[in-house]
Amino acid sequence: MAQMRSEDHPMSSNFPVELYEVIRVIRKVPLFLEEHLNRLYQSARLAEVHHLPGPVALEEKLISFLRNSDVSEGNIRLSLTVSSEEDVPEPALAFIPHRYPEDRNFAEGVRLRTLMAQRELPNAKIYRPVLRQRTDEIIAHGKYYEVLLVNHEGYITEGSRSNIFFVKGNRLYTPPTMQVLPGVTRKVILRLCIENDILISEEPIKLSELDTFDAVFISGTSVKVLPVSHIDHHEFDNGNMLVRRIGRLYDEQIESYIRNKIMP
Repeated sequence: MAQMRSEDHPMSSNFPVELYEVIRVIRKVPLFLEEHLNRLYQSARLAEVHHLPGPVALEEKLISFLRNSDVSEGNIRLSLTVSSEEDVPEPALAFIPHRYPEDRNFAEGVRLRTLMAQRELPNAKIYRPVLRQRTDEIIAHGKYYEVLLVNHEGYITEGSRSNIFFVKGNRLYTPPTMQVLPGVTRKVILRLCIENDILISEEPIKLSELDTFDAVFISGTSVKVLPVSHIDHHEFDNGNMLVRRIGRLYDEQIESYIRNKIMP
């Protein structure tokens, strides 16, 4: 497992701070927009940012941006850079490069590499360039699809761009919300599990416990529900039936959301 020195992720000063959300757009519909905006304001509270445009203004700006764009599919980055305590930032919107999994990734699963690193204020979605650069370098080499963060106590927390779930028998396990960025896709999955009587536990997962699990998947805006075949040298069942079922439920939820948004 690779390591980052503690000084590679220091507690940053309050300002400037960049709050952001990456929202997937399908057929001109920004998926789960309400949840993304809720998380944006949660991030602001945690970062002690007190002056942001209201949710109605942000939603109107995003819808107008989409309406005037020729792009109907992709990822939008909504960012607000706050320079001082009294600053009311102007939202910036742009389609950004995205990397969606290929069919073979869903069929075969993907490889993850662990990295000993942790984010300060894990519940807040704040841009952290040093950690992002390190994980980007690992992914760019091509062997690993995602980097899995492990804190200094040896607990798995989350991916650099994703949340993680483990399967043991007929139950799902995922690290506690307080330890991770509460992903929008993660939140939808937790709700779907409750609605469909799928057993799920939020509890700390030790890196040393990896071999006790049958299957693993990551979740996120771009990856949706993506099976994992390996974490470092540990191998998992990439065709696990529970993982496949959750993937289907999530895809159905996306289609339901889009239908409700585009109905006249």
